[in-house]
Amino acid sequence: MESQEYFSLKQLDEQASSGNWQEVLGSECFLLDYNKEDVHLCQRLAQLLFSNSVQPPAHVSTSQLAEMFTPRSREIFQRDLERLRENRTSKTDSHLNVLINGQVTNFLVVTIPLETPGMAVGICHINYDLMHEYDQRMEDIIQQLKHVQSVNQLILEGSTDYIYQLDLVNNVCTFSPKAMDVLPLESPTFHNAMDRILSFIVPEDRKIFLESFTPFLTGKSDYHVAEYRVQTKQGDIMWISCHGKGLHDATGHPVMIAGSLMDITEQKRTEERIRQMLYYDELTGLKNRHCFEKEMPEFLARNPDATGSILCVDIRNFKVFNEIFGHSFSNTILKEFSRILQLYITGNLGLYRLEGDEFLVHLPESEPGAILEKLTPFQMYLSCPRLIEGHTIYIRARIGVAIYPMHGCTGEELIKNANTALQLHSKSDSQQTVFFRSESTETLNKKYLLETELRKDIDNGMKHFRLVYQPVVEFRNGEPVWHGAEALLRYSNPQLPNLTQMELIETLEFSDMIIPVGRWVVEQAVRECARWHKMGLSAYINVNISAQQVSDANLVNHIAACCRTAGLDYQWLVCELTETSLVKNFEIANQFCESLIRLGAGVALDDFGTGYSSFNYLRRLPISQIKVDREYVQHLETEEYHRIILRCLYDLSQTLNLKLCVEGVENLRTVELLREMGVPLMQGFYFDRPLEEDVFRKEILHHAPSLMPEESRKEEAAHTVR
Repeated sequence: MESQEYFSLKQLDEQASSGNWQEVLGSECFLLDYNKEDVHLCQRLAQLLFSNSVQPPAHVSTSQLAEMFTPRSREIFQRDLERLRENRTSKTDSHLNVLINGQVTNFLVVTIPLETPGMAVGICHINYDLMHEYDQRMEDIIQQLKHVQSVNQLILEGSTDYIYQLDLVNNVCTFSPKAMDVLPLESPTFHNAMDRILSFIVPEDRKIFLESFTPFLTGKSDYHVAEYRVQTKQGDIMWISCHGKGLHDATGHPVMIAGSLMDITEQKRTEERIRQMLYYDELTGLKNRHCFEKEMPEFLARNPDATGSILCVDIRNFKVFNEIFGHSFSNTILKEFSRILQLYITGNLGLYRLEGDEFLVHLPESEPGAILEKLTPFQMYLSCPRLIEGHTIYIRARIGVAIYPMHGCTGEELIKNANTALQLHSKSDSQQTVFFRSESTETLNKKYLLETELRKDIDNGMKHFRLVYQPVVEFRNGEPVWHGAEALLRYSNPQLPNLTQMELIETLEFSDMIIPVGRWVVEQAVRECARWHKMGLSAYINVNISAQQVSDANLVNHIAACCRTAGLDYQWLVCELTETSLVKNFEIANQFCESLIRLGAGVALDDFGTGYSSFNYLRRLPISQIKVDREYVQHLETEEYHRIILRCLYDLSQTLNLKLCVEGVENLRTVELLREMGVPLMQGFYFDRPLEEDVFRKEILHHAPSLMPEESRKEEAAHTVR
């Protein structure tokens, strides 16, 4: 209904300022000042809207009025205000729902701007004929239909997808113009459509296209959905997602299909990056644990009768690299180790980095001999030193093996058993590869019990640990005197009555408990040696240093602090290192020795002659003493070869200005032969077995040379022993 049936706009403008506008408009009307956001209500409209009020308001704000509408009507009202304010319409005609006394009332609100700036008049029709709404909707639909062709054209031109229509009867295909920029097409419409489409699909993916298209061609489906790769006009590879819907004739034959091709290349790249993050190790590029847990069940499902092996591999003493050289250098070691794995363990079914320095190898070999043979090139290459970032590094591997199906039929079981075998590997064991055995779990449980007891005793002030001392003898003017002693660790726990010394040391080293225990040994030994000196005795103390302790960056500082606290001069302390300690990482051991020498302490090369590099270490290491292994004295009386070796070693020590000590001396004839050669220092059961602390302290009074006059020495000794 047009507004001219109710009023004259000119007349309304004239009456608006005088307040007589209601007389012109009649009932249910309002005057809108949309700049000030005020609404002046006629009396009847005010009474209708505010029927619960004794005195209905003559005017309200636009926001107050809007609050009376339902949410959807509120949006329409605010939209109409905006259009009026911006002069974008000459009339609004809106259907609004108003809440009056909790009931929804239908309003048709017609609003027309006046010539007076910012003013508009509104007329409300209450409970109007709903046909008006239907007519309006029909008008909108007709308007939309008029624009269908132009809208479709805009979609074709503005869509990021490539729209297609394939006429299967005539084998003609038409693409949207945008496809011409990417696909290798001469025109948007082309004949021999299927041949042409297949020509730009990547050959490996043509099977995907044809198999996904077959259900539509055979009438089993109206849809075609697939993802495949195409070669672009520029020669690049693009991933596309194809979605189409088609028509079939009455007999079920395909007539046509239309749809879109979407470029999903970036999506595929993102998926690949996510897959890389999920299944591949970022540092080394190897597959990770998640990938193994996915691939191993799939492999066993595909090959139920397969045999093979799972190898857990880690780097010996990897913590050393991290603690000494830092995290960045350790990462370099991990990358180098993964490179060696890939190069030298060929024909594998999978290489994985599980975590830290732990790797996993899946081999098709299931016989121990074949597995060891497969690992030979890898192990031989690892035995060579390598220069990494200016450091000479030895990388050693430990390997635990589980064979399937003998040691497990699932990936989880196999990796657990391979890791069990790895944990049974002794750090002092020269064998690099350990195979899982049925008793391995029982042995591991025993090791766990042992480790638990040791940790409890360490936390409980080194309970059940003690030191014993074996004399080191020196001949002066033909008479034996105690040059000093070697401090030896002992452990006596009623819960572990059958524990051997070898099991103790191996467990401490394997679990890295040797670090706190080793520090305690240094502290106790230095303190005991200081007691000897307070007794007026001149005696050295020898302390064994393991491979793990050599890698303890703060051990030298700890040694210095112990000597200062006890009041012992550094020169009376000798640290003994075995070739095992050195070969783990020569550069770290060399730094350790140099630090001790600078401090003023002595460094002895223990078990000399048992390793293949012993003589090389004499040239390269700053040492002060050689301790010859007992192997060379056991048959000294009968083996001329051993006598020759010992004479050469004595001459060498004299030339290099090194002290020479022979271990394992057990009889008088051996002593005589060594004295004939001129060997100055000896150690063995012939002189005494390792003695408890208090026993040794009493015995040394009678055997060690003095630092002070006899009377003073005895008085001090008596006081110290008490």
